[in-house]
Amino acid sequence: MQSVSSPKGRVLSEDQFSCSICLEVFVEPVSTPCGHSFCKACLQGYWNHSKKFSCPMCKKTYSKKPEMSVNRVLAEISSQFQGLMTAGGAGVDTGTALVGSTLNLSSDTGRSGSPGLDTGEFARAGEVPCDACIGRKLKAHKSCVNCPGSFCETHLRHHKKVKSLTSHRLIEPTFHLEEKICKKHDRLLEAYCRTDHICICTACADASHKSHDIVSTDHEWKKKMSNLGKKRSELKHLIKERTKKLEEIKQSIKVIKAGAQKELEESWQVYAELQRLVEQSQAELVEQINTRQREAERHAQEVARGLENELSQLRRRSNELEAFAQTQDKVLFLQNIGTLSPPLEPNDWSAVSINTDLYLGTIRSSVSGLMDKFQEELKRLYGKELRKVQNYASEVIMDPATAQRHLVVSDDGRQVRYEERKISHTEGPKRFSPALFVLGREGLVSGRHYWEVDMSRKTAWTLGVARASARRKGEIKLNPEGGYWCLWLKNGEVKALASSRLPLMLSSQPSKVGIFLDYEGGQISFYDVKARQHLYTFSDSFNESLYPIFSPCLVQEGKNNSPLVITPIKNS
Repeated sequence: MQSVSSPKGRVLSEDQFSCSICLEVFVEPVSTPCGHSFCKACLQGYWNHSKKFSCPMCKKTYSKKPEMSVNRVLAEISSQFQGLMTAGGAGVDTGTALVGSTLNLSSDTGRSGSPGLDTGEFARAGEVPCDACIGRKLKAHKSCVNCPGSFCETHLRHHKKVKSLTSHRLIEPTFHLEEKICKKHDRLLEAYCRTDHICICTACADASHKSHDIVSTDHEWKKKMSNLGKKRSELKHLIKERTKKLEEIKQSIKVIKAGAQKELEESWQVYAELQRLVEQSQAELVEQINTRQREAERHAQEVARGLENELSQLRRRSNELEAFAQTQDKVLFLQNIGTLSPPLEPNDWSAVSINTDLYLGTIRSSVSGLMDKFQEELKRLYGKELRKVQNYASEVIMDPATAQRHLVVSDDGRQVRYEERKISHTEGPKRFSPALFVLGREGLVSGRHYWEVDMSRKTAWTLGVARASARRKGEIKLNPEGGYWCLWLKNGEVKALASSRLPLMLSSQPSKVGIFLDYEGGQISFYDVKARQHLYTFSDSFNESLYPIFSPCLVQEGKNNSPLVITPIKNS
């Protein structure tokens, strides 16, 4: 630092006439409303690069840009001081005593009027910049809690030289320093109140948070960061899971699109085949009608020609007889009557008729044949549908705890048969009584499920699905209203137990039945596995657990004593 003595012996310091922005002697000094002075160009440049109008020293903010008027007195004194320093540096005796020189204004100082030539590094991304630098900012060396602000080595020099600034508290460079200063005590927020969940200074801790749980911000930060680390790990795990699930869903969308396209192409083929069958059947019907028409017309024309020939002969005979009838000469009549040709033997045409109703049943027969072909195509589609639903095979095990006391469930839970003697079961709300039923062990609450039951050599059975809340004691209603969706075989007839019992027109009784449940789709379908035929589908909506239900029914006169057996799925 350079100082000079006035002629009256007063010591003048360079710091008294230096701008805190450029760190040079004032040039056109101006003052802010808060009383701090800067070079006019320096302050203008500072505000041009700042988002708000504030004092570079005390950081006081103004709502609008203050007027900048040059302080003529300070400018004159600064100019004189500059002259004194220049004279002293040149070794000229102007009546001013050079008390001490630690400042050289020549190029030896390493700076020529701008901190931009400072040897400090420019602030990079993530580093705290100097608040006092204009233009491209240098990296801050310290942050001042009292100013508050962050300064590079050059702009921090005042805090080491100026007596009023040496008492300021300097900390490591910190972003958003103003937000970390207590507004009430102008102290750094170094403590954390766990009671009020706020950062406080030590003065606040002693004043208004005495009985609260107070820890250092560093301690709370470490704890919060530890918790944050756990949450981040959890979130990363969730993100990984969700990303995987998202990929699955996207893949499902692709499969859905591909499946839709495949189904459309197959539907085009099926309907093209059905259309071909219709057109072929219609062409055959037209040909059949035309053939019958031609044959009937040919027969009618032959009959007409025979009649016309006979009619012609009869007319000639009639004309001959008419001519003899006109002869008045008796002798001549008698002489010529013998020359008449013998009369023709007339044919019996009374039994001859033409059938005009040639097409009775023709269309019905054609449509019936077409329906047979449609049934063949439908059977093929049923077979394909059955192969698809078999892909949703689920393991179904019977629950002995629900079995009526005359029913015996096998150890593996896959067979149930009727016994005349009662089995010693404990009664409970889950057990059926007196209805001969047993439920599956696991309730089905979503998705698609398929299982098959073998009922070979049985003359009566009931199969289907039951609602969890369906009645199990006393008389029960075996229909959807009562919570049951079933088929049964009784008296040689298979019926769907809907709101009314619907007989199914089957060519033979099924020996193995497949049951398919589409919970979200609201469908329960039954298939004859061996015949590859669809039997019946219930459509409903479900909002609770559904259980497979089985009944081997009574044994009568030694018949129907075979068990119902849940069999492994083998794709047809």
